[in-house]
Amino acid sequence: MQNPFPGPMQPAPTLAPFERSIHLKQSKARVCYFDAGPRDAPTIVLIHGLQDEADTWRHVFAPLAEQHRVVALDLPGFGRSDKAERGYSVPFFAGVVIELMDRLGIHYATLVGNSLGGIIAETIALQHTARALRLVLVDGSLSIVRRPATNHNLLTKLLFLDQVDKRNFALLRPNPQVAFDTLLPYYANLPAMPQADRDFLFQRVNERVWDEAQRLASLSTQQHLPGFFIGQGRRLIKRIPTLPVPTHVIWGECDSILVLENGQARARLQAGASLSIIPNAGHLPHQEQPQAFLAALNS
Repeated sequence: MQNPFPGPMQPAPTLAPFERSIHLKQSKARVCYFDAGPRDAPTIVLIHGLQDEADTWRHVFAPLAEQHRVVALDLPGFGRSDKAERGYSVPFFAGVVIELMDRLGIHYATLVGNSLGGIIAETIALQHTARALRLVLVDGSLSIVRRPATNHNLLTKLLFLDQVDKRNFALLRPNPQVAFDTLLPYYANLPAMPQADRDFLFQRVNERVWDEAQRLASLSTQQHLPGFFIGQGRRLIKRIPTLPVPTHVIWGECDSILVLENGQARARLQAGASLSIIPNAGHLPHQEQPQAFLAALNS
């Protein structure tokens, strides 16, 4: 079949006017980002999760930019950023965020990360504490105490991940509705979301399905995660209890990807960390319940 989405991925309308692009020399990547709000206001950096883009923040970007400078990037390998063949890992992504902040003259910021983005934000806060004014973990953290049930051990999954991933994408490409249905576990109630949201997500997930370079970047990220957690991640987790950065954990009450128990455990792990639970929200509360998410973020 011919790719029905040959052109570049278009940003969500709420982000489109603020689209920028920059070449990061150290990271060797051209990064697409969105930058809005007063330059002299406190800065918020928004970091998306795996197989997602900056558009995940489409409902909260503009409201946050009323009183903050807000920067939301497409991580390399995703969205409109470069998708070169390379190793994609948490340390690489953390370096990209730091380099982008440097190039934009952002000395420190509130780091807000969802899912994989939470792991990246937390890694930065632990390794470059002075760069994190505040840490907000949205359904994602280095410290995960309960993962979804699986019928395969980790080694088996890693050995066959490439084959399974390639086969799954081949099956999804001619079946747009089936591709859309793969999003169901990420939301508490995807069918109840506004039609405009469902239309946006329908096109977006099918664009991802046809984007072979993004598939490979996502695959590389997944393949690098176990080694990161076994090595560097394990050492970083031991430093969380004494992390001096004020931390707010925000979790969807109905998250079936990383269940609420993980958010509760992460909040308890760090002295002074706070927890907000978003009712009627899954793994992406900023999309599903944006007003409740903004209220929690601003609390």
